[in-house]
Amino acid sequence: MRVWVTGVGVVSPLASSAAGTMRALLAGERAQGPITLFDATDQPARLAAEVRGLVVSDVAPRGEGGRWSRSDAMAFVAAKEALDHAKVAPGTSLSLVVGGTTGGMFETEVELAAMANEPALRVPRPGLVMHPISATADRLHEALWRFDRRETLCSACSSGANAIALADAWIRAGSAQRVLAGATDALCRLTFVGFNLLGAMDPAPCRPFDARRAGLNLGEAAAFLLLESEESARARGAEPIAEVSGWAIGSEASHITLPNRSGETPARLIRQALSRARIEPGQIGYVNAHGTATVHNDVAESAALHAAFGDAVAQIPVSSSKGQLGHTLATAGALEAVIVALALARGEVPPTAGLVEPDPTCKLRHVLGTGVAHAFDAAISNSFGFGGSDTVLVLSRPGRFEEAAPRTRRVVITGASALAPRGLQGARETSVCLEPGPAPAAGSVGFSSDDHLDYTRARRMDETASRLTATAQHAMTDHAGLFDPSRIGVVAGIGLRGGSELAQFLHPIFESGWRFGKPSVFPSLLISSPAGHVSIYLKLRGPGFTTSDLTSSAAAALALAAEMLVADEADAMLACAASESDSILELAFGPACFHGLPAEPGTDGASVLLLEAEERVTARGGTGLARLAWWSRGETPDLPPPRTADARVVVPWFDEATEARLARSPWAGVSRVALAPRVGAHDAVLGIALVAAVGAIQAGAGEVLVVDRASAIVLERW
Repeated sequence: MRVWVTGVGVVSPLASSAAGTMRALLAGERAQGPITLFDATDQPARLAAEVRGLVVSDVAPRGEGGRWSRSDAMAFVAAKEALDHAKVAPGTSLSLVVGGTTGGMFETEVELAAMANEPALRVPRPGLVMHPISATADRLHEALWRFDRRETLCSACSSGANAIALADAWIRAGSAQRVLAGATDALCRLTFVGFNLLGAMDPAPCRPFDARRAGLNLGEAAAFLLLESEESARARGAEPIAEVSGWAIGSEASHITLPNRSGETPARLIRQALSRARIEPGQIGYVNAHGTATVHNDVAESAALHAAFGDAVAQIPVSSSKGQLGHTLATAGALEAVIVALALARGEVPPTAGLVEPDPTCKLRHVLGTGVAHAFDAAISNSFGFGGSDTVLVLSRPGRFEEAAPRTRRVVITGASALAPRGLQGARETSVCLEPGPAPAAGSVGFSSDDHLDYTRARRMDETASRLTATAQHAMTDHAGLFDPSRIGVVAGIGLRGGSELAQFLHPIFESGWRFGKPSVFPSLLISSPAGHVSIYLKLRGPGFTTSDLTSSAAAALALAAEMLVADEADAMLACAASESDSILELAFGPACFHGLPAEPGTDGASVLLLEAEERVTARGGTGLARLAWWSRGETPDLPPPRTADARVVVPWFDEATEARLARSPWAGVSRVALAPRVGAHDAVLGIALVAAVGAIQAGAGEVLVVDRASAIVLERW
């Protein structure tokens, strides 16, 4: 099967179109200037690459401007351009995957900071609905297209690249024919102050790979690509721009912010991506580098390119677009994929602006000044994120190389643990919560990380990361030494992140200035950080990222983890979920963002399912707790009929949408139980329900359907 790019769309600091952005890049134009979105006069670095002239209310539907963020507005314009470029007819079946890190932070961070020491302000406000990173997917679903399935993911700076990889995986697995994939991130005070506190920002326009480089400049942008199968594109007469030939995702499992200077993981991923694409290293004609202009990143990336390509690297043009666009965080990988696709189509590659004196430790074939004519057949695009989540994409001329073989694998659950009011337990013990019993007390469940984790290795973790790591470690108790660390990864499902902790970080900055921010706290405020900490602590070097869909985040994590296995990107994956017991999230954001949490006591918790490829379990003589028989993400797909007489249904809680879905399905007459009355109400209840369902299978149930408003998962005996 071949997967084609048939449409691209961009909103960037250089232009509000893909073609305009490419023209400016080739001309060597730079977008950096003094930031105007907020006051940064007291900070050491004050330059940014802003999208000028963006008026959110002009983009949002009439009367909806108060629910839309800058991230939403940029995404809408870029996504619409991609669909228009691809000439997609109205009503065409599409799926959506969006990468992000900041969501509506720019619009909500002032309110958050005010809530830090003023409990009276912790009340619902309609505008808070724009805060979660999942809000953009919802806005696009409401205003642009009725997508069959929509997912949101975050792996910091590799988010956009991972969105493209995931879209490719869906198409190759046959679960979608066409996917709109991309990312959006707006500038905000949180990231601007955070990177200044880390000393990672250059006061001058940045200089990737230059001997005098002194850090990055932040930018903002949105970029989307329409990916579709060759069969789909030909059927509707669409012309391809480029082909997605391969990709690889992996974690460095080293440090939450600093890359490993050896470049070992990026080099491994380049080789894996080329192998998936069936392309030889000598056939790569261009590298769009991550190239942040930070001291450590550029050295590590250069080392990776030398390790992956050997002497041939001297013949491959390399450039970084961040010297012109700034580092657009989650959007960078998607934006740079668009640049590579257009470079392939035009036979021109852009320069590395700001690079005048190449660092001898970054000895590469740099493109200087302006773009150059260069015809080539294949290219790679590198994206490396906080937490060591790295991604490599391979794009090529359509049909130029051998077609990649399809992959199909079945998925088995071989480990399961949950942190709930009864403590940290396995699946059989957790399944007790499916039976009648006392309601839990409100508030955080009892947990001490010192009882489960090595303090010296866990000291940088916040509460959510430590809980998730301990639960993951518990789920893997019987699996020590069974996995190649490079072939096991983690997907964390988190609905909302960083209420009080984020407010406490922002409050002194607004009150007293940027110097009062805590640099050690900043990296853990990102929604992707718990997944990074799990990977680092457990030394997991396979795919690692976070997904977010409010109360359905656990099901999203399970689906995406399974899809990494089906794509043969891993042999095992941890599908995780976590919720924070936090007054700001519960009182202010929860009522605005969540789809009707029930009246049960507010608590918190975590869950982890260890998924493996069935063929691998069989080969090693292992035992599965349950088979993942079927899964669906989206509100409309019909549910398959139960196949056994002893089937059961588990829901997080009873609500109108889920009840209506069950009533019109073959499961209407199957007995069901809600978990919230026994474990409390929070956005990770669905994850604990999945662990309890595994326990029910172990106890003898033939199959269990776990279902909510946006997800359905069927587990069966193995």
